[in-house]
Amino acid sequence: MRFGIKRLFGVAAAALALGALAQPADAIELSKHPLDSVEVNAIQLKGKIDDGDTFDLQVYISKLPKKPSIVVYLNSPGGNLREGMRLGKFFFDNRIETVIETKTACSSACALAFLGGRDGDSGKPRRTKASNSGLGFHSFTREFDNKSYTADDLKTVVQMTQTQVFVVAEYLKSIGADMDIIRLMLRAQANQMNYISNDEALTLNIRVFDDKRNVMVDPADVMERLDRGHAATAAQPAGSATAKAEGKLQS
Repeated sequence: MRFGIKRLFGVAAAALALGALAQPADAIELSKHPLDSVEVNAIQLKGKIDDGDTFDLQVYISKLPKKPSIVVYLNSPGGNLREGMRLGKFFFDNRIETVIETKTACSSACALAFLGGRDGDSGKPRRTKASNSGLGFHSFTREFDNKSYTADDLKTVVQMTQTQVFVVAEYLKSIGADMDIIRLMLRAQANQMNYISNDEALTLNIRVFDDKRNVMVDPADVMERLDRGHAATAAQPAGSATAKAEGKLQS
């Protein structure tokens, strides 16, 4: 199911939602990940995402040795929504792969940042979550004082809500992400987190590492196996050759 931008605005406006949830106060931590290697600068990004973290990450990267690839392992409850999108755009523009490890979670602003991950060589999306990790989205919210509000006040809230959804939609478009992410965000209450299933992750072109079977499930591989039309076309020449051979034997 896909939502158009106008319909998304309508759903968001009806919910009268804006902003982001209050997040834990732990500041972001940047450190070398255990999977750092000769070929890969592996970075652990942990904690609350706040304004300026994208710059801090760039400062951190500037001090690393030059290697073919950079992979960022995200473990964050979220934080500043715009900074999360800024991080994601940085990942996308610089072809940095993103990963959510086993028994960790990446939610809210972190989830939006995660979506910006790309393969360093091909430039194709490269976002991986472990099957027992959490990738969570939630709706927007706005705090209201205990007082009466006018019709103009409500109009302002609706307008701001539309602007907020538009900003997220534009971000998703800029990184080539599925717009269905908006639906996932609006599906959960503002005070709840919608952790997507592994099935949903695959439909959003996110790789899933199956912890149980110790195997990587790539959405492209799944779609290729499901492309029966392609399989039928590939099998057709052999069938045609057989039919011709049978015709010659009969004649």
